[in-house]
Amino acid sequence: MGALSLALVGGVRPAAAEGPAFAAGWGEPGVSLQERAERTRTAALELGVRNVEPAARALLANPPPEGALEAASAAVRLAPDLPAAHMGLFLAHARELNLMEAVSAAIGAARALPRNLEASLWLYASAAWVAGASLAWGSILFLVLAAGVSARHAAHDLGDRLSVNTPDFARAALLGAVLLLPAALGEGPLGLALAAATVVGIYGSRAQLFGAGVASLALVAGLHGLLPQAARAIGAYAADPVAVSAHAAERGLASPMQLARLARVDGSDALASRALAMGMKRSGDLPAAHAQYARLLAETPGDPVLMNNAANVRLALGDTEGAIALYRKALERRETAVTWFNLSQAWGVALNVVELGKALERAQEIDGLLVQDLSEIQGRAIHFVADLPAPSRLLRARLLAASDGGAVARDLRRPLAPGVLAATPLITGVAFALAAILGRIVGGRFRASRACERCGSLVCPRCHKASVRTVCESCHRLLHNPEGTDRAMRLARAEALRRRGEQTARVRGAVSLLVPGAAGLLGNRPMLAWLGCTTAAAALATLAAARGVVPDPLAAGAAGPALFGAAALVAVVAYLVLLGAGLAAQRAD
Repeated sequence: MGALSLALVGGVRPAAAEGPAFAAGWGEPGVSLQERAERTRTAALELGVRNVEPAARALLANPPPEGALEAASAAVRLAPDLPAAHMGLFLAHARELNLMEAVSAAIGAARALPRNLEASLWLYASAAWVAGASLAWGSILFLVLAAGVSARHAAHDLGDRLSVNTPDFARAALLGAVLLLPAALGEGPLGLALAAATVVGIYGSRAQLFGAGVASLALVAGLHGLLPQAARAIGAYAADPVAVSAHAAERGLASPMQLARLARVDGSDALASRALAMGMKRSGDLPAAHAQYARLLAETPGDPVLMNNAANVRLALGDTEGAIALYRKALERRETAVTWFNLSQAWGVALNVVELGKALERAQEIDGLLVQDLSEIQGRAIHFVADLPAPSRLLRARLLAASDGGAVARDLRRPLAPGVLAATPLITGVAFALAAILGRIVGGRFRASRACERCGSLVCPRCHKASVRTVCESCHRLLHNPEGTDRAMRLARAEALRRRGEQTARVRGAVSLLVPGAAGLLGNRPMLAWLGCTTAAAALATLAAARGVVPDPLAAGAAGPALFGAAALVAVVAYLVLLGAGLAAQRAD
């Protein structure tokens, strides 16, 4: 693309540079940029090429003296399916404060994303990475926070395994060492999450256990479901040379090597046969193209793109009735402005003016601008009809199916799970299942310490020998044996509890605001906490995606940062809603 792009931008095509036929008139001297763009687009449409992406990308990268707005407008005319061109036009209009035009250009970029193969693969990879990273990091954060709720009790009970006289700092250090042991052994954040899941299994309530189960499943899905999908999309364009060659041939940009590759697999590969059939028609070998399309239609009888292109060949060969029948069958499958326009031209050959007008009117309803371009060509070339390229979704599915992405997936997982626990989904799932089972077994074999329901102080059945384990001794005497204590002492105790409650509420509020997911956990709503953690992770992941975690193949342009920036804003709003729900749950509790 480099030599061709430089030639197109500079206005001169070197003799050694071999470019597509539709670029021949680009370098005419004394012709404005818009006129050159219109001539190039017209020449491309005559060959069935809707997008001249090399020229459009070159204009965006190196705007000519006419200015950025003129260059972006020309780029959109040259490549209407290139999101980067629409976003270049958006930025140019935004700088000129043309707000309505800028909004229209942004909408055009959004519509072009799924139509452009490279941009759609980039979007698929980026979205899969964001979803996988959000589920994985959010679930890890939730499990760590859920274990943190019981950290004081876990540290106390673990210290008791050594001695009831173990100092508090030693108990905390011992718990930290145990929790960090899997991570220190090379399992990274996933190992920490596994240790945290075990603590939740020992001390968690039923709601917390359910939340931990959901988080574990989401973690496995993120690591082994979504991140591998992102990896496959990242490597998809290099995974199937035949599909890439067919895509280049349909755009009129295939190299001799790519054409030779297609010829070698003709007859055994449908995409290659499609591209070669289109090339036969462009070169004027209509009988060969007709035979090729007849074979393809026998193999794929319901494909509207094949039917449209085969009908074009039949019309050129003089089989008007056969062409009309194929156009109608194609429109029954899927309506497109191009097929309706082609049908109108067939009705023109059949001298049926009424049907011609109906078909042309319907084509204009679907895409008036494209029909206007095709009609201008038809004015110079009698009974001109346009081919349709293979759908992007077909090429995308083919490339994704051919891509393995195993090595890339391991690279994507490495920051979260660098060790053997993430080797396969089965190993990860079994590890978390065993952690939950181990936690329940350990939790059932001893009487764990708890927090006093009234004042929050630690209640240990081994240390305090309390008969009532839900409250501490002081609160028990205050609530259940008031006659056994002095009235002034009771009032002082009640006032101390009130002040402590106010202080605890302030601390809980601060933690809820500062730590994602803490509001839901402190409000005894574990699922709300998991959603908060995941949404916060999604906000950060979308911001990272906007900065280009997955490289843009010069197709999405500014559409990428704009799209994921908007997604990050939505995630932030969703997180704030969940935060408010968590704070409301705390007040209710």
